[in-house]
Amino acid sequence: MTAPARVGGPSPRDPSKDRDDRDKARRRTAGAERAYARRAQRAQNLRNGTASPQQKAVSKAPFVVLVMLVLGAGVAGIMYFSTQAAADTYRLQEARAEAEKLTLQMEQLRREVALLESPTDLARRAGEMGLVEPSNPARLRQNPDGTVEEFGKPSAPTKSTPPPPPSSEQPPPAGQTPPAGTPTPPAGG
Repeated sequence: MTAPARVGGPSPRDPSKDRDDRDKARRRTAGAERAYARRAQRAQNLRNGTASPQQKAVSKAPFVVLVMLVLGAGVAGIMYFSTQAAADTYRLQEARAEAEKLTLQMEQLRREVALLESPTDLARRAGEMGLVEPSNPARLRQNPDGTVEEFGKPSAPTKSTPPPPPSSEQPPPAGQTPPAGTPTPPAGG
């Protein structure tokens, strides 16, 4: 026996039903077809008992953990390098201050050397040591042919002041008093 026809719908024997299904299939877009295919796949999976949504979430967990670890390592690395850059800045400032201090010290030492090399200071220290300048020094001149000619007669120095004898006891620097019990050298010696 045949099933009674539904009210308001085509009868099961009506060939126009097959035609309507074919028309609907032709009118569906590609996106709609994919959606119907996914729905059919989910229904099939539920019937067969495979891959529930909870299992899919569990399979994503290692990926999420990995991404979190990578982000954490990145943040830690940025913080470490930022701290190192700040520390390097402080070390650079200290090194520049030290270089400036040493530059000033070097300039001071150059001034002292220039002062000690000056002819007036050399003459003063030579006089303190008992050396005298000759009154008439001899001069030498080299001729174009390579011979050397002497001008003037050298003479002996007029002032003869012997230098003080070296002693094991050094006098204290000017402005300081010698320690108690230390004999002082005679003045004008």
